[in-house]
Amino acid sequence: MQGKLEFDGAYYREIGEFLGENYLKYGFAQGTEQEVDFLVELMGIKPGLKLLDIGCGPGRHSLALARRGAHMTGIDIVPRFVDIARRQAAKERLPAEFLVRDARELDFRGEFDGAICLCEGAFGLAGSLDNHRKILRGIHRALKPGGWFVLTAIHLPAELRMSPEGAVYDAYTNTTAVREPVTSPEGETKEVTFYTTAFTYRELLLLFGEAGFEVLDAFGCIAGQFSRKPLEPDDYEIMMVARR
Repeated sequence: MQGKLEFDGAYYREIGEFLGENYLKYGFAQGTEQEVDFLVELMGIKPGLKLLDIGCGPGRHSLALARRGAHMTGIDIVPRFVDIARRQAAKERLPAEFLVRDARELDFRGEFDGAICLCEGAFGLAGSLDNHRKILRGIHRALKPGGWFVLTAIHLPAELRMSPEGAVYDAYTNTTAVREPVTSPEGETKEVTFYTTAFTYRELLLLFGEAGFEVLDAFGCIAGQFSRKPLEPDDYEIMMVARR
């Protein structure tokens, strides 16, 4: 198949190891409290619930939910991110554990009341379509019957409108590649390639159904401004709300 843009589903590990704490300086990472407040209201999250955070990064959502009494397990492919989250959880004595795991190879079985996969935490970064299917199937297995799942993914119509100058887009996979500089906490800068796969609502609906989920709702999603907003073409992310 000509023109197919392929990338390693673990490519972000090296970038995350370089970024470290500087990941938390990006604009999309500044609205954690609002996002978590919305999720607590949306899904009725109560103290004591056992929740899974897939692609947790440095743990910002897991830590915020643990402060509200949820028992969190966060997984990420980047060891440095997991170390940052562990240190903060230990410092605050929060009910949260963090594990270095590949989201494509989850081995949990019916352990969790709910799960989140937010801000392209693994999903959208996983490479092939089959890898994205593996993520959804693994999350489905990890949940108890009736367990809920909230995911955000890049919305294809908006990605096509808003791709930065110089980005390479592959119509076969709906994947965009863009070169950007990143800076480490130690002050070193280098240029890396970010790959992101975008989705339509209909495609996500089919993928969720294949994995065994019942989709309950979908919203247009803006980082730091989570709401029950109806999905529109210019919404950069889709929020999918589903149940096992």
